[in-house]
Amino acid sequence: MSHPELRHRTGSDVRRLGLLVIALALAFRIWSLAGSWFFFDDLAFLSTGTNDPLTWHFVGRNYAGHLMPAGWLVIKALATWAPYRWGVWAGVLVVLQAVASLGMLRLLRSMFGETRLVLVLLAGYCFYVFTLPAGLWFAAGINQLPLQVALVFGLHAHLDYLRTRRWQSLAVTLAWTVLGLAFYEKAAILFGFYAILALGWFARGKLTERVTMLWRDYRVGVLAHGAVALPYVAIYLKFGLHGTQPASTLLSSVGYRLVAVAFSTGVIGGPFEWRSMSANSLAAPSDLISLGSWVAVGSLVYYAHSTRTASRRAWSLIAFSLAANVYLLSSARADLVGPDIGLEYRYQTESAAIFVIALGLAFLPLVGAPEVNRLREGVPRPHERPVVIRTVTLIVVAFSLVSSLAYVRNWQDHNPTKPYFDHLASSISATPDKPLPLVDLSLPQNLLWAFGYPENTDSHIFRALDYPVTYPDTSVDRLYAIKDDGELTQAIVLPARSMVGGSGCGYVLHRAPTDIPLDGPVVGGGWWIRMEYGAPRAFAVRIGMGTNTTRMKLPAGAHTAYFKADGSYDTVHLANDAAGRSACITHLVLGNAVAQLPTP
Repeated sequence: MSHPELRHRTGSDVRRLGLLVIALALAFRIWSLAGSWFFFDDLAFLSTGTNDPLTWHFVGRNYAGHLMPAGWLVIKALATWAPYRWGVWAGVLVVLQAVASLGMLRLLRSMFGETRLVLVLLAGYCFYVFTLPAGLWFAAGINQLPLQVALVFGLHAHLDYLRTRRWQSLAVTLAWTVLGLAFYEKAAILFGFYAILALGWFARGKLTERVTMLWRDYRVGVLAHGAVALPYVAIYLKFGLHGTQPASTLLSSVGYRLVAVAFSTGVIGGPFEWRSMSANSLAAPSDLISLGSWVAVGSLVYYAHSTRTASRRAWSLIAFSLAANVYLLSSARADLVGPDIGLEYRYQTESAAIFVIALGLAFLPLVGAPEVNRLREGVPRPHERPVVIRTVTLIVVAFSLVSSLAYVRNWQDHNPTKPYFDHLASSISATPDKPLPLVDLSLPQNLLWAFGYPENTDSHIFRALDYPVTYPDTSVDRLYAIKDDGELTQAIVLPARSMVGGSGCGYVLHRAPTDIPLDGPVVGGGWWIRMEYGAPRAFAVRIGMGTNTTRMKLPAGAHTAYFKADGSYDTVHLANDAAGRSACITHLVLGNAVAQLPTP
């Protein structure tokens, strides 16, 4: 790939064409985001950022194993100043991807010089599908995109340190790394990349000799990296890690899916076919495509080895990245959701960057490195003609766009969140007599899982939307709940307990308090009581449920009273004023207040 015709581009030409490649990739990403919206964990982030105060606890919280203080600061700012304004949140993703892409162009030029092959590698990074899922989903992007930024800028500074041994470059390296760690604990893998580059290209001899050389020549850097890495690992082990040691069978199952299916097909422009999981999709290439990708990757590795003197060490970068991903997924996620999680590209977003860097190192000499990757003398290189390289690059980019377009269309067409919110807004608008009393239920499970309670409740989720609704403890005649499709409807109290006894119209209220026994004991919270009554006059009543008490003013006539009924008791105690004498309680049931009857 070092044909003389490929190396005559000036720095300005490579920079200009590189910017064009980045602009085209960002245009596709902007189009993809324009048809997207908030999804799943995004709602939990919105709810948390809207309802929780900015404290040390807020920024230091563990979210599904993630420690992300800088991410929480961004979420807090967006939830405060631009809640539910998708364009602003999507704009953050675009900016982060733009910064990462510009950093990649800068890094590749620094590593390999002003060669047209930089554009080939940059095109792979920009158009491979690896970065797409995290680039469309804010909850993933706020972790993954800063990691990419830290990776490319950290590696650039690290290489400068290895070349010059300037402490300023070392400080910049660690600063970018700490920034990445502040968004995503997985940025700790950067220390592995730094070590591999130093051992593979800036030291000589056997492994023990290389380690000795690094300690001799870069002792300050080794100590500085250890001073950052070791305390962070200790902090994460204490406050963030919730994984377990994975079984070998799980490791192999996840590894096969992540490496031999998702990764291998991704680097040839795949996976081409997807398995839809709501808005998300899993790689689902055919066996023939998977086999073809193995042949292509194997041939690439073999060709690099047969034509270059020091290519094999280059693949250690991507091997380390993939091994780390397999282990992390197996220990922290796969035991809960199964090995198919290895088919999700958002768990190996950095593969796009690491693969193109490894590819460059396998074929090109690293500028300024003592260990030089040279061409093998007398070995023909028929596949490195400019026309061949251009054709292969265009094919891979075209394939990647086809795969990406299929993913984006599914993401845009099957995100249930926007239709739910749109239906709810129109339903609220069409319902008279605002504000509307609403049962504070949880979002449907396809919008946000219940483990996020109370961030998944209506009162938390809708707070920033200023809907004309209230979440009362009591209501008369009207009590609404939201159906799974976002339609507002009269709440239904599913009977778990009912009143027993009574005669004539039921229980007639007198001067003395009235006890209404239930057909079983009540324990816990989340209950509502639906009480039907008739009264000649409006009256006030104090309702006792064990140690809890509720007061209501009830209008004259035949009405239905709703009130929360938490506690431990088996009798409802009614103490009415004088105006309530001769009022009649005709029906009383206790249960969960829901929007619709459960499907039989």
